[in-house]
Amino acid sequence: MARYALTGARAVLPGEVREDLAVVVSGDRIEAVLPAAELVGVRRVDAGGAYLTPGLIDLHTHGAGGRGFDEGDAVAWTSVLAAQARFGVTAVQASLATAPPADLADRLALARTITEPDIANDPADGPPREGARLLGVHLEGPFLAPEQAGAHDPALLVPPSAEAVGALLAAGTPSMVTLAPELPGGIEAVRRFAAAGSVVAIGHSQAAGDVFAAAVAAGVTHLTHLWSGQSALTRRGPWRVPGLLEESLASDGLTAEVIADGRHLPPQLLRIAARCLPGRLCVVSDATPGAGLPDGSPYRLGALDCVVRDGVGMAPGGASFAGSTTGLGPMLGHLRRELGLGVPEVVAMATATPARVLGLRDQGALRAGCLADLALFDDDFGVRATVVGGRWLLDEDGLREGAA
Repeated sequence: MARYALTGARAVLPGEVREDLAVVVSGDRIEAVLPAAELVGVRRVDAGGAYLTPGLIDLHTHGAGGRGFDEGDAVAWTSVLAAQARFGVTAVQASLATAPPADLADRLALARTITEPDIANDPADGPPREGARLLGVHLEGPFLAPEQAGAHDPALLVPPSAEAVGALLAAGTPSMVTLAPELPGGIEAVRRFAAAGSVVAIGHSQAAGDVFAAAVAAGVTHLTHLWSGQSALTRRGPWRVPGLLEESLASDGLTAEVIADGRHLPPQLLRIAARCLPGRLCVVSDATPGAGLPDGSPYRLGALDCVVRDGVGMAPGGASFAGSTTGLGPMLGHLRRELGLGVPEVVAMATATPARVLGLRDQGALRAGCLADLALFDDDFGVRATVVGGRWLLDEDGLREGAA
């Protein structure tokens, strides 16, 4: 069992950055976080002044490096997980775009074959991990509002009937479901998914007013990518009527996502979200198979043929974005530069807060007992190393030489 201590880093803790700490890793866990001056009898790995953070957790990502979770084979999924590690990401939800319910059920069953043998994450249990952890499946569809379909194929959208919900749950419980609760059967679907253990999010929806309140009462706890697939303020004569966006920003207790790729949202909107939802805002990549590919590269998202253009994914005809082509690590750099947020604040948006969304008690923090899922970044959040369960998957600077 490998045991070593990371020293010489700027360790990012809640509300502060510390340069005098050592993070001791034993096997797949953090054994201790203590002053480096107190470290005795442990092999040291000098981080060279890099930011040391918990591994990033991406709640909403469809793919990377030319492959996607919509593909129905384990090779594609493991390829995406390996590509995500290059962004400092150590855990992801496999987000599935709208597809026929039978295909989604197959993907849920596939996810179980990938996650279940890997629960212990012990080196004795099998070959070394090659990528980020798979936390579960995020169903982004097919229970979405046609008016807010975005890059989802409207022809494949269906209401959340009891039969459709039951068929998906029979294949496997998704870790998260994004749906439009105003659809027929929507509120009951919220109840059923929440009772099964899924985090239920409102997204690609027109929900507002009484429907929004009823959905929250039924079990909604999260909001999918603010400003994307959300209805907004309308007027009825002289009366202003809040849409889903305003309901989201005014909500109490709910967590929410933003896509901070410099394309989906201008800095002003990101700033509004950070001010309205302090401590409850996650940054997600919404990355697609186009992530990491050059402009002009084609890729498929669900049933649609899309293309990388000007550093973002474009749906056919260019009428809407089709996810991002940016990884989570670079998004933290964007938030720091454009919003002037502190390092602990932006790191929490991709670590502690998403861990709280999914109820992950042993991830998202530099704390004794947590999984040794770690990332090292330069000043602009370029990735220098990624560590999953104590294993070094990415090492740009030879930091781990002699460490294990």
